[in-house]
Amino acid sequence: MSVSAGEKPTAMDENTLLDRQHVEAVATEYDIVADDLATTLTAHQDAIEDRPGVENIVYEWRKQYEDPLIARTKTAYYLVLPSHVWDEFGAALDLDEQELAAVVEVHRRTVAADTDAPDTPNETATYVALDRTL
Repeated sequence: MSVSAGEKPTAMDENTLLDRQHVEAVATEYDIVADDLATTLTAHQDAIEDRPGVENIVYEWRKQYEDPLIARTKTAYYLVLPSHVWDEFGAALDLDEQELAAVVEVHRRTVAADTDAPDTPNETATYVALDRTL
């Protein structure tokens, strides 16, 4: 997996928003090493926190898209956004299609498991879970 955007990723631990069981299941399904997927997911969260910041990006998305916020907790934002937002993240992290699909799937499973949202958003939308504790 390729990761740039600050190059400070560390593999996530049990205290992160994204459940390790989701990461391992998705890694198996997409034939990716689980630790590599975890590192990429951490790099994604770190990149958002570094620029522009979780609170700022959620604020911008709430202005830009109609009702993207599914839920907000002390530790996380759960959003439904147009699918193209992942294209930008994938490009910033230099992910290939399979790697990006795996990242998106972990986020989908996280939002579906942690909120009352449907298991799958409509065909033009995607789920994003952002950690507010970083």
